[in-house]
Amino acid sequence: MKKLRVWFFKNKILLSIFLPVLGAGLILSALSVSYLTPPLVSFIQDRTDAELKLASNSALTICENHFNYLVDLRLEDDFEMNFALKNEAVKEIKGISKQLHKVNMLVIEDKRTVLGSSLNLKEKKLVLPKFSNGKSLITAIQFGDKPVRMHFQYFPFWNWHVVSFISQKDYTAPILLAKKVVYLGTFGVLLIALLTLFIVFNIFVNLPLKRVIQATQSVIEGKFDMVDDTGRNDEIGQLVVSFNSMIENLGKKNSDITDLIRELKKSDERQKIIMDSVQTGIVTIDAETHKIVDVNSAAIEMIGDAKEEIIGQVCHKYMCAPESGKCPITHLGQKVDNSERTLIKANGEKIPILKNVVSIILGGKKYLLESFVDLTEKKKLEIRLRSAQKMEVIGTLAGGVAHDLNNILSGIVSYPDLILMDLPEDSPLRESILTIQNSGEKAAVIVQDLLTLARRGVSVSEVVNLNTIISEELASPEFEKLKSFHSNVRVETHFEKDLLNIKGSTAHLSKTVMNLLSNAAEAMLHGGNLIISTENRYIDRPIKGYENVEEGDYVVLKVSDTGTGISKGDIEKIFEPFYTKKIMGRSGTGLGMAVVWGTVKDHKGYIDVESIEGKGTTLTLYFPVTREGIVSDKSIVSIENYTGKEESILIVDDIKEQRELASKMLTKLNYTVTAISSGEEAVDYMNNNSTDLLVLDMIMPPGIDGLETYKRILKRHPDQKAIIASGFSETERVKEAERLGVGKYIKKPYTLEKIGLAVKEELGR
Repeated sequence: MKKLRVWFFKNKILLSIFLPVLGAGLILSALSVSYLTPPLVSFIQDRTDAELKLASNSALTICENHFNYLVDLRLEDDFEMNFALKNEAVKEIKGISKQLHKVNMLVIEDKRTVLGSSLNLKEKKLVLPKFSNGKSLITAIQFGDKPVRMHFQYFPFWNWHVVSFISQKDYTAPILLAKKVVYLGTFGVLLIALLTLFIVFNIFVNLPLKRVIQATQSVIEGKFDMVDDTGRNDEIGQLVVSFNSMIENLGKKNSDITDLIRELKKSDERQKIIMDSVQTGIVTIDAETHKIVDVNSAAIEMIGDAKEEIIGQVCHKYMCAPESGKCPITHLGQKVDNSERTLIKANGEKIPILKNVVSIILGGKKYLLESFVDLTEKKKLEIRLRSAQKMEVIGTLAGGVAHDLNNILSGIVSYPDLILMDLPEDSPLRESILTIQNSGEKAAVIVQDLLTLARRGVSVSEVVNLNTIISEELASPEFEKLKSFHSNVRVETHFEKDLLNIKGSTAHLSKTVMNLLSNAAEAMLHGGNLIISTENRYIDRPIKGYENVEEGDYVVLKVSDTGTGISKGDIEKIFEPFYTKKIMGRSGTGLGMAVVWGTVKDHKGYIDVESIEGKGTTLTLYFPVTREGIVSDKSIVSIENYTGKEESILIVDDIKEQRELASKMLTKLNYTVTAISSGEEAVDYMNNNSTDLLVLDMIMPPGIDGLETYKRILKRHPDQKAIIASGFSETERVKEAERLGVGKYIKKPYTLEKIGLAVKEELGR
């Protein structure tokens, strides 16, 4: 309907014809209704009144007939006969209603008592209007709760009024229907006339004009289609012929223009494709107004706004925004040639760019062509490279220092075992010697931190449970000491009841937990809450700071504090070695968080840091789970279980003290020991001799290392058994030696039990 209305008002010619015809038709219709309706209404009223009169007259006739019958029989004084004939008369009067539609009958005695009614009235007494005895009237009155029109006759001999009546609704219904017929008929004729006018106009005028108009619109759209010839000789036909002639001429001219535009567009498209295909942002700027007139796709992406929003802005809103508000190129005379500048993105973010500006002339007007590339990734790579180089240098230094320290600590950790074997149980020296050994083992833990820092010190092989490790650390003397320094810190634990196992190094994980607890406690100078929680979690989404996260099940360790928090600038530095805001040597070495980072990385895990200055810090560690079970702890092993049977052992180590220590320990364990100081000597020795087991050091400068030594010996003795004892870590070369057949790897410094079990196990393999 809406479309039809819009179409109708758009056809102005039709509208100009239709409206006058409609107006005249409405006037004619109104006159017809005003002249036809009154006579028709009067006719219907007279007919209805005639029916009422007929009904009441018929009732009066019935009364007269029955009364005359009594008079003829001279029974007018007979009560019973009178009663019977009156009842018969009432019954016949009521029957008149069945003959005349919608007309009802009523018999009233003494103007009040109802003797009979075709409506079956329950009331026997009615208060009716005053009747004029002997007069026949038609009147409109309120009968009960309904308006009615009635006619009544008076029969004086019985003092009866016989009444015929019809409800006002039934009385007016034919009148209303007649009016509707007049209205509909009149306006129907008008509608048919208008519809005929519309159809004739549409066929002979509107459709031909519409085709011409559509063809005109096609010309606007660049289509030069002619209108079909109507074959008419009237004005419409002449219009079509003239229009087609004009279209033919325009088509020829447009073809020439189109060819020229097509060539220009091809040139522009080639230029746009080239501009959008490069990764360099390119912006064309009006040299006078400094407003951007064009940008390529790379520039749009870097600026981060819609092309329509960028065009029209002054260039220095985004590139090289000057404090003075003046363009640094045209006003300040600066030259920009491969210069590092700053780009301000639409969201306010600043990114480094490498920018170049040249002046060009297009159409006699001067423009500036600015090209720039995003240096963000380059800057990040530079930072990563510097960090990697720093870590490599520190790692190499730490690894070398750790190797030397382990060799030195071997005497401190290992000799006490030999001394204790010769001391009686009640010797007062035993406690002092054990203290020396424990101190050496603590120093070895620090060495392990250095090896972790070098990222070469973790051999992930044990199945462990973080709940157990955390519980042991919370019950350790080290943590008790920490609590004594921070007595106003309250510790809360929330452990997952069925926490899954992980695969890793108990020593390194314990150290990681203690470092986290220590940092959290020291961050709460005035007390607070230290919350430790564990949970199982399935990770299927990125973790902040990691580009790729392997989907799967993880054990999550979360350590939270309500301390001072970490500033945004410091968060990125907390995992750097030797970075600390504590007093060096008093509460930290700067290695704690670096060890945490290295341990998590070596366990193929992830770490996330959330901190708000003044509110606290939360560190969340993710470790991949293992479905393997935990092997029960071994019981204390008796020395008889790792004592030898005089098997021959060749010790290869470049450090004299290490050779002597190992020789004494293995000799004490009833082995036949030979010690050699280099790999080359070991190869020469094995060319002429044999041994049950080799104990190889890995790094023996300046000669060949343990791996190369083992390879050469295998050529002569393919089934040669060996173990590795090294102050360094389990490197790739150690793993390669293990693949070749080397058995146990033990780390210096080692105890008598540790080396004894390793030798015993390998000899029995």
